[in-house]
Amino acid sequence: MPTKIEVKDLQKGFATDKGPLLVVDGVSFSVGDGEFVAIVGPSGCGKSTLMSMIAGFDRPDRGSVAIDGAERTRPSSKGILISQHGSVFPWLTVRENLMFGLEGPSRREKAELADHYAGIVGLTGFEKSYPHELSGGMVKRVELARALVVKPEILYMDEPFSALDALMNLRMRNELLRILSEERHTVLLITHDVEEAVHMADRILVLSPRPTRIQATFEVALPHPRKLTSPEVQELRVAILRELGVDRSEEGGGATLVVPSDSPATPVRSEGAPDTEVLIVGGGPAGAILGAYLARAGVDHTILDKAVHPRPHVGESLLCATTRVFREIGFLEAIERGDFVRKHGALWTHFAQERSVALPFRAIPHLGIEQPFSWHVDRSRFDDALLRHAAAQGSRVLEGAQVERVEFDEAGRALGARVRDAGGRRLLRARVVVDATGRGTLLGSQLRLKRTDPSLRQFAVHGWFEGVDRGDPETAEWIHLHVLPGTRAWAWQIPISAGVTSVGIVCEAEAFPKAGEDLDGFFASAVAGSPVLARRMAAARPLHALQREGNYSYSMERLAGDGWLLVGDAARFVDPLFSSGMSVAAESARAAAAAIREALARGDVSAAAFAGYERHLRAGLEVWRELIALYYRLPSAFLALLADPDERELLRQLMQGDVYEGGAAAGLERLRAEIARAEASAAAPTASSSGPPGSGTLSA
Repeated sequence: MPTKIEVKDLQKGFATDKGPLLVVDGVSFSVGDGEFVAIVGPSGCGKSTLMSMIAGFDRPDRGSVAIDGAERTRPSSKGILISQHGSVFPWLTVRENLMFGLEGPSRREKAELADHYAGIVGLTGFEKSYPHELSGGMVKRVELARALVVKPEILYMDEPFSALDALMNLRMRNELLRILSEERHTVLLITHDVEEAVHMADRILVLSPRPTRIQATFEVALPHPRKLTSPEVQELRVAILRELGVDRSEEGGGATLVVPSDSPATPVRSEGAPDTEVLIVGGGPAGAILGAYLARAGVDHTILDKAVHPRPHVGESLLCATTRVFREIGFLEAIERGDFVRKHGALWTHFAQERSVALPFRAIPHLGIEQPFSWHVDRSRFDDALLRHAAAQGSRVLEGAQVERVEFDEAGRALGARVRDAGGRRLLRARVVVDATGRGTLLGSQLRLKRTDPSLRQFAVHGWFEGVDRGDPETAEWIHLHVLPGTRAWAWQIPISAGVTSVGIVCEAEAFPKAGEDLDGFFASAVAGSPVLARRMAAARPLHALQREGNYSYSMERLAGDGWLLVGDAARFVDPLFSSGMSVAAESARAAAAAIREALARGDVSAAAFAGYERHLRAGLEVWRELIALYYRLPSAFLALLADPDERELLRQLMQGDVYEGGAAAGLERLRAEIARAEASAAAPTASSSGPPGSGTLSA
């Protein structure tokens, strides 16, 4: 068959403040026209980075990718990426999602084409339904139909079914194979599920740990449909597992490997001793902090994370109030040893004003915090250090473990989680399950608790740069927030190390470039919208391709139930504006640890036992929500208060993250009054027409 994709000697690394990190090293292979090739490898080895380069979303440091003989340098309409993170717009119906991005035909013809592909994936009758009205498997069908409706020649699939339970995962695989028997597509699948690869692929490439290389290739000369329990399939599966370093003699450890079939899943019974008292799903900051608290209290628990740390993550600026949490878990010395940049304050600029507004940080005595600073962090190093610290305290940590779903008994009480890793699938039982999966929102999605915030539909694009001018030396290592033209538009500037600066642009979803549009051009245009930021970035050099973030704001109908809790971003994410994400992670983990210890001691892990936790966390989350909404309503009024020495103290408490102990009411009330006064005045400036009244320079 003719060659469709030709990959030659791809190499990719990333800059960290401790030096370069090589992720992909010399990968070469080809994919024939109409061939289905699967790439398997351990979590964290660089599979998604490799896919990003092949699909044209990231540039390799060395090597090339050719499609039909022509070198690929950017995404094209020939290929569509279906990722593990999802691509369905929650505010559009199934039909509208499928119509989005279609070119050429009339609206009626687009609707007919959308309905045709909805039928192909088995969604006839659900064309007018919204994603929140569908099951997880049905949403995945929408994503598949969105890819197929544009009739791509290539399907790039990056763990597309990893969030589904075992039975739905199997059904989606069968659905894809049925569609591929009717429509011709070349498929490149990234997965860490060996069974998934053996089930569908014509050829399987096995990657090594990072820096990843191709260490083995397996031809799958088995006809479809393939019986997963057949000796041939099982023999191939075992051979690939051995190549990955997992031998059948090592697969057990008391666990049973499960090969799913088309029969219904057996209901989970509540009998059986728990494998662990508390099962924490997610090893990011919220999960690691909770683990450290529980370990210090002597509570048996296990932390599961699908990633293998270190892994990159956005959200690089900490708030002063979180220092209390890091002190209580004994992590402050580790932060200092990490040589992270100290954050002594925040500085705002406005696109219509030359002067800046600055807020130096202060100690927070009532929280026992004496230092007047926090830190900016390289999240890959920081999160890794935090998880290692939890392990050193006594947390049992399993990385590279994908949780498929939380299991419940007939009464609706959480019993544990279905876990999948290189050794297979098993059920881990626990008395309490904590969702710390961040914006993956495992339980929020599974229980359909997640609600998007229509007033805060923000998207972001960001990257690391060298050569950024950080301005006045006195505030050079502070966080800088630049108000930009446009609705809810702003930029962050965060010093990661002496030479590396993180810069990001945030704006409303409607103004953000769509898939395939010029992301670099959008970033450059946004930077140019702020004279101050444009000067800062004049000599900047990017260290990697720009990264996208989206669907920032959502809430949950419930934060706890019988035998389960949500912490961190899994509970709620409001907006990146005031670096609230790490604050929510730390404070929710602190409160959850106290609630779990008390519940276990009383022998009551019902929803009622966690009601106090939910009230406490919601109160803090609502402070963040209102503060951010008030700021976006009229940034100039916020900056006017901040520039006034007599008003500044009311806002300083909020800006330092001290929002959970009931002292934020006065600052919010004063901000409400100032915005109401400004809006009532015909002469009041707006965020898009003038700068902040009373803007000042650095003041104590």
